Amino acid sequence: MANNERLTKRVKKMEEWLEENGSGPTLDNFNWLIEIIRGNDMRMRDMENNYNAFNKLFQEYMTEHELLEDWNKWLEEKDNAIQKQQAEEVSVQEEAAGSEEVISAPKNEEEE
Repeated sequence: MANNERLTKRVKKMEEWLEENGSGPTLDNFNWLIEIIRGNDMRMRDMENNYNAFNKLFQEYMTEHELLEDWNKWLEEKDNAIQKQQAEEVSVQEEAAGSEEVISAPKNEEEE
């Protein structure tokens, strides 16, 4: 019985809010946001479908023209080059030395 009364009060509060704000800017803003989200969702699905269709056509073209092996070799070379670049990172000590020089430079200018 208490649950029924509590739910009835909640429904009445919701009805009052809708009467006050039903056609106002708050509800209009929510409706606009929902439409934007739906539109974005539809565009995302379209993009995924287009990507999958393109990927399928690309694979078909590469297989028909026997270019798939060349493509895989090229990708492997690119991947190896990227991995070599990542291995040649600057150490933390070198970065710290460089930042100390930058900090000390303005002090020298102020002393002159």
